[in-house]
Amino acid sequence: MVAAKLMSEQKVSSIAIEHGGKKHIFSMEDLLEFVHAGGDLNTPLHETPIHMIDCLSEAERVLVAFELMERAGRRHLGVTDQAGNLVGIVTYSDILHSIDPSVLMERKTVGDIVARSAPVMFTADWILEDVAHHIKKQEDSIIVVESGRAVGIITAQDIFGLVTSGAAMDQSLAYYMTSPVITTPVNFSISNALLQLREFNIKRAIVVDEQDRVVGVLKQSELVGFAYGSWVNLIKSHTAELHELVEILEQRTRSLEKLTVTDVLTGLGNRRMLHLRMLEEIERMRRYGGDAFSLVILDIDRFKLINDKHGHLIGDEILKVIAGIMESLVRKTDTAVRWGGEEFAVLLANTKLVDATLFANRLREMVEHLSYQDDVSVSISAGVGEYSVNEDESSFFQRVDRALYRAKAQGRNLVEVDAGMES
Repeated sequence: MVAAKLMSEQKVSSIAIEHGGKKHIFSMEDLLEFVHAGGDLNTPLHETPIHMIDCLSEAERVLVAFELMERAGRRHLGVTDQAGNLVGIVTYSDILHSIDPSVLMERKTVGDIVARSAPVMFTADWILEDVAHHIKKQEDSIIVVESGRAVGIITAQDIFGLVTSGAAMDQSLAYYMTSPVITTPVNFSISNALLQLREFNIKRAIVVDEQDRVVGVLKQSELVGFAYGSWVNLIKSHTAELHELVEILEQRTRSLEKLTVTDVLTGLGNRRMLHLRMLEEIERMRRYGGDAFSLVILDIDRFKLINDKHGHLIGDEILKVIAGIMESLVRKTDTAVRWGGEEFAVLLANTKLVDATLFANRLREMVEHLSYQDDVSVSISAGVGEYSVNEDESSFFQRVDRALYRAKAQGRNLVEVDAGMES
């Protein structure tokens, strides 16, 4: 009786009991079942039907709790903190109230599922103690009808209050019932019905037809269970399509990312790719040390004359051929880009200045001996530099670019080395 009064005073439907390191629960439903079975309210708690309670972390998602309750048929769950201490109890109704109906069914109506539940209905002259045994669960209720229309309702909460207060239950239903009754039209969608339950803080939908006659009662759990189950089945049936859609979107994302760092004409990287790779190499050297990297900047000699004499189509073909030569020479760790126009750049990872110079000269010689057309002569000039950890990206690029201009000024078809900050 002390436990019942405590629940009534605190306006809760259950209490937690920790005994021997284990967690138990005694609920309103346990009390009603105990009383209906002839139990004495003065019985010690350990002699009543208390149950072990399943627990979940307070960080767990709501749908996980819902699925556990559905699978195990539980009406309560313990909530624990990171240390495993019990910090609260969550009821099935709490979980249902937290689920947003907007994610559930909009097209299904309560009429589609109302036949699953037969309501407990009596006229107002019935004596409560004769029919109270019909209420055992928190969502159970007695519907009081007159000519098939609902005129009142007696809920599990009402019975619980009478039991805990010791009040008599020998009056007619009319004496105890709540009136008027909130009803749910048979054509209401499941989402609208759930919204109605949430708005009025009630646990069952009394479904009525066009003439306001009661055709059934749907518990909150039945509404959510049907809608959630239908939603899960819908997702399962479209799993393959969803996977395919995700793959398409991922491929499109990868394609778009590649476009942002790729030169359309040559297929090499663009200046954005060079910028990103140079930042990576600078960060690597400053954080971990190791071998330096080098940069080669090259330019096609007298490219404007080639375009003017042979046309831009020939010029574009030359750009693509030189790009192909560069790709054949670089390693996977290197980065070859078209900087813009007829200018290219190659970042050579873990490469000292002397080896970068050899690379640039080999590239220059291959372009010089390129057999394109009898009347087309192609050569390149290049500047080479090795990065020093004490400089930033801009200053490094500028000194290699100056080396390129010295190569052009000295007659073209040359490789000029900048050794000013060689380490």
